[in-house]
Amino acid sequence: MKTMKKLLAMSFLASMLFGAFAFTGAKSAQRVEAHSVNPYPSNGRSGTLLFVNGQGTYFKSGEADLAICCIDSSSNYAWSDKCTYRAGGDNIRVMIPYLNGQAHTWSRFKICRYNPSMNPATDGDGGVYNETEFIYFSSFIGQQNLITINGYGSGKTLNYAEMKSYISYFGVQSDTHIYLDLSSHTDWEVDNAKFAIWFAYPDTNNESGWGQSYYNGNYYSSFCWKVNGQDNEHLYECVVPSYGGATVWNMVIAVRMDKDATTPNWDQAYNQTQDLIYNSTNQVANMIRVTGWEQSDSYLDKDNPITRQSRLDFYGQYFLDTVGCSGTGDSDSTTAEMWTTVQYEYEHQLSRTFQGEVWKTVANKEGTLIAQAMARYDYIVLYKQYDHVDYINRAESPNASSYAYTYSNDLITNDNIIIIVAIIVALSTLTLASLIILKRHKHR
Repeated sequence: MKTMKKLLAMSFLASMLFGAFAFTGAKSAQRVEAHSVNPYPSNGRSGTLLFVNGQGTYFKSGEADLAICCIDSSSNYAWSDKCTYRAGGDNIRVMIPYLNGQAHTWSRFKICRYNPSMNPATDGDGGVYNETEFIYFSSFIGQQNLITINGYGSGKTLNYAEMKSYISYFGVQSDTHIYLDLSSHTDWEVDNAKFAIWFAYPDTNNESGWGQSYYNGNYYSSFCWKVNGQDNEHLYECVVPSYGGATVWNMVIAVRMDKDATTPNWDQAYNQTQDLIYNSTNQVANMIRVTGWEQSDSYLDKDNPITRQSRLDFYGQYFLDTVGCSGTGDSDSTTAEMWTTVQYEYEHQLSRTFQGEVWKTVANKEGTLIAQAMARYDYIVLYKQYDHVDYINRAESPNASSYAYTYSNDLITNDNIIIIVAIIVALSTLTLASLIILKRHKHR
């Protein structure tokens, strides 16, 4: 009798603990951690930057532009745009290119003097005047991001010197996201005020740098919008713009404007942050925090950047919250309004680069939030073929679901699976206990 009571007690305790663990796991699964990102070219990642010294000597205006060609271990390749933007002194900034519009990791590249009247994207090697040998991204060490051109070799060869550190040029890149956190000073939100981010980089022809002279690239973003799919009700964002060939902005200012402003402008500005300038200590920051009314009550938060994966998971959570069930059989429980909502979020509140990351996400019911969202998306559009537009073009994605196995009808999320298993275990234990008690009562 005592042994039986102990077994029952242990079974109930195990069920309760498992259930508690399940709910704890479900809660923690929603937490998104922020991690630092690497802005240097040693990882060969699309969108990172390298600098080439030689403007005015090897890359003269009207005579030769600079372009790089990147290649990976599978012989895929892509060309950068022609680069003429000077980043200070003789250093030309080059953005490592994407592959067919998608972020990619390259193994090596070559620097080319390029025909100004030709286009690398269409003319390829045909526009090359001179070129270096292939340079491996792994040759860069730590914060190195500068290559100095050394002279001409034999034939078409362009010689270069070793990589060097050039860490005086930092900023936020076009087609990424920048965030505005007002949770420490929500008064900025009164009167239905609107927000925008102003971007600038210095006139490198002006020795004073900032002061009264700005390069002709100062530019506003669109109005900011709230970030869906996460818990901070006071978090806003915009997509970092591209203007005049500038792909990296050195200075940002968050601006609070009249609710009736139709476009961002200084005439209807109420408040602004101080000039927030990127440097070697805050180069990974993509969050502006406002803590009071004074301009000085603002800063770039370098310790908590929102990573690309985190932003993708925000969209994944928003999709899962909006499209809560996939339907069964021929019954489609996703309304046209639900689908229009998640489509708008994708098309208007994610940058082109981030859209590409969603497109190529590997669908997985038990993976990241964006992977779970794409599993549900693929089930609705590709497997059940309900009447919803494939706005992500997942049908063309190499990582769309293959449906070699059958999905459950409503694609229960991983968190819910844990909870349901816990409930089943608890009910099974209760049923077993009841049967034992009834059996003992019957034999008395």
